[in-house]
Amino acid sequence: MGTPDPLHQVMQTVISGFQQTTALIADVQQQQQTLQQQQQALQQQLQDQARAAYSGMTGSGKSRFVQALVDQETARLGDRGARSRVANTLGLTPPRITQLLDSEKNRKNGK
Repeated sequence: MGTPDPLHQVMQTVISGFQQTTALIADVQQQQQTLQQQQQALQQQLQDQARAAYSGMTGSGKSRFVQALVDQETARLGDRGARSRVANTLGLTPPRITQLLDSEKNRKNGK
């Protein structure tokens, strides 16, 4: 009985591999959760900064600021939903965004 059972050795190797894989998966999940929390914190910080900047502006500044944000969103993710994303960021309604954009166009046209 000096030689170990080959089947037992294979099973031990497989079990050890599964344990290591499970530990690595748990590590990756923890890192992913940490990154998601950091991303949410950064998004909230950017949203707060945008709202503060918007609140501190006059009427024409607000129109230009909203226009710039909509242009950025359009360039980044396409035209579809850009206004609603800006509205969500600033805590405004989509009709208010449209109103601000229309007033900016009127200023540009000299109306």
